[in-house]
Amino acid sequence: MLGFRQLRIKSKLTIALLVVTLGSTAIVGVLTWNRAKSILTQRIFNQLTSVRAAKSAQIESYFQFINNQIETLSEDRMIVTAMVDFNQAFNQLNQSALIISPTWDKLIKTYYIKEYFPRLSKNIEGRPVFELYAPKTKVAQYLQYHYIANNSHPVGKKDELMAATDGSEYSTVHSKYHKILRNLIKKFGYYDLFLINPETEEVVYSVYKETDFTSNLQTGPYSQSNLASVVAAVKQNPDPGAVQIVDFASYRPSYGAPAAFMAAPIYQETQLVGILVVQLPVDRINSVLTGNRGWEREGLGKTGETYLVGSDYLMRSISRFLIEDPINYYQALRSGGTPTRIIQTIEELKTSILLQRVETEGSKKALQSKEGTEIINDYRQVPVLSSYAPLKIKGMNWVVLSEIDLAEAYEPLNNLQNYIIILAVVLVLFVTLISLVAANNFVKPIETLIQDSRQIMRGKLEDAELQSTTQDELSHLVKTFNEMIRSLQEQTMLAEQRHRENEELLLNILPSTVAQRWKTGEERITDATEQSTVLVASLEGINALSAGREISEVASLLNELINGFDAAAQQLDVLGITRIGELYFAVCGLTTPRLDHTKRVVELGLEMLDILQAFNNKYNLDLKLRIGIDAGKVMGAVIEATSFSYYLWGEGLAIASQLNRMAAPNTIRIPNEVHERVRDLYTFQPAEEIELVEIGQVATWVLSRNLSSSVSEAHHKLLRI
Repeated sequence: MLGFRQLRIKSKLTIALLVVTLGSTAIVGVLTWNRAKSILTQRIFNQLTSVRAAKSAQIESYFQFINNQIETLSEDRMIVTAMVDFNQAFNQLNQSALIISPTWDKLIKTYYIKEYFPRLSKNIEGRPVFELYAPKTKVAQYLQYHYIANNSHPVGKKDELMAATDGSEYSTVHSKYHKILRNLIKKFGYYDLFLINPETEEVVYSVYKETDFTSNLQTGPYSQSNLASVVAAVKQNPDPGAVQIVDFASYRPSYGAPAAFMAAPIYQETQLVGILVVQLPVDRINSVLTGNRGWEREGLGKTGETYLVGSDYLMRSISRFLIEDPINYYQALRSGGTPTRIIQTIEELKTSILLQRVETEGSKKALQSKEGTEIINDYRQVPVLSSYAPLKIKGMNWVVLSEIDLAEAYEPLNNLQNYIIILAVVLVLFVTLISLVAANNFVKPIETLIQDSRQIMRGKLEDAELQSTTQDELSHLVKTFNEMIRSLQEQTMLAEQRHRENEELLLNILPSTVAQRWKTGEERITDATEQSTVLVASLEGINALSAGREISEVASLLNELINGFDAAAQQLDVLGITRIGELYFAVCGLTTPRLDHTKRVVELGLEMLDILQAFNNKYNLDLKLRIGIDAGKVMGAVIEATSFSYYLWGEGLAIASQLNRMAAPNTIRIPNEVHERVRDLYTFQPAEEIELVEIGQVATWVLSRNLSSSVSEAHHKLLRI
């Protein structure tokens, strides 16, 4: 250290600049990077949580909306009538001596083998056998022939057949209701709608006429499906208006695609006549979660997504990566060990619902009813920032996760890191060059710098006095700066004293809260509230007080009394606004909301009466107070003219002023509204009704206090003031 002190200024400057530059660059770079990482991470977590919360609310609202729709439809008179008519027509066919020709039977089998099984086998394991899926009863064969096998419309459009031409009562009923029900599910966005006989559990009607049409859900091929489960749930709880829901599961009539169902009982009067079931649309849920594929628009960037997971850790919505980048998505699944059969099914169905497993830390914690944010590996084994929470959907144990790839989220940090490194290298080179040039020319400008520093004494103030640790030219500069500091410190003290005086003057003109707002730069200060209480008091006897006394003595007495009022107001947190002649105004609840503003103002009125009594006793005077109090709408503002003051107006002030004029000496006059608020706290005497301007007749009350027990206490208060 002694060797460094003996160095010439040129060497010291070069070494110091290089050390400071390298050290500060390293420290600032590390701190900046860490701080930027923390801020960026928190900001992205907040964004993900915001998106997740919004999507959760939309999904929960959507399911509640469908629940209400199903409940309403099940009670609709048209649905009830349709259910009864379809039951009767179905039973009539069932009781008829139906003849199923070999040709019909062959066409039904041909439809299953050539149309249904090829689509189904792509999405299930094993090979479907006709005997396991074939309609078992004659009525099922009859209706499946007319509405499916012999339906000229292609698969997926069987619903376009309004009625078969078999002349049966069923076809008559079908032609009556099918168009209405078909339009209804298209309007509401359902995948399908079913009417089911509650006794036999036969599907007596469906809109899209898939292979579940006419099926018996107790003994038929779909008795283990979630359609059968939702029907069983309704039968277990058949109360009118009770809506049941079952989670998504692979549904074979829809070729193994995921399907969820909601159902409700149908009653005719008090008789259970049917069960209404709707197949929930997957596309609507995906549309909500993907924002109609507007991920970037919703702030999720190029890799962010929001998706649902069920209690089995399988997706209940489609993956963004399957939609946008299926090739890399399939590759990620293969790399993660997903079975080939699952990947093939995802490719065939173009969906990850019930196929993509999401057993991540986020999904596990959310299924434990926890919500939070953290960095985890997602279902692709890619690090992501994740925000997770459970969903509140009756009958469903689902969770929602919003995530974005860590690489994309931290891309700005990588750019910042590269920028810091490049900047550090450039800065070191630049400082090295500057230090060499500056060192050669440093000594010569020192004398000039000393002269310039004397001018700074009239302006900028440094924080502390400098100490000279060298014997070179800088010692003169240090002395000059020390002189400047002392001079500026004196100026600063003087300025602070003037500032305090200005603040005291401002507080004498404006209420403290208003003055504070004025000091912070608020230009137009206005206050308004519907809930505040205002007091108007008038002091009588000032003229008699002035008789035979000097003006200074009268002023001193009034100052003592008003200070007593102000102290009482301040203690009760009531704002003394202004004093004009013999009038004194106070308000509570205007600038600072108070639930008990009325009680405080009434208490202030009583305190003022006590203080006045003590004041009269002290100086053998006979001053009197008339006080009016009202609660209601009051407004206030700083009014600027040649000077500025805080003014009050409003209905509450107007009524309080009128009550003040009508009050008897040393009493408080209040309207009925104020009385209702504090009647349990004080003893009031009813007074006559009075005519208030713009209001009319108003019931009033009088409040006075027996001052004999409180005179001494008030006297002591006054003396303390």
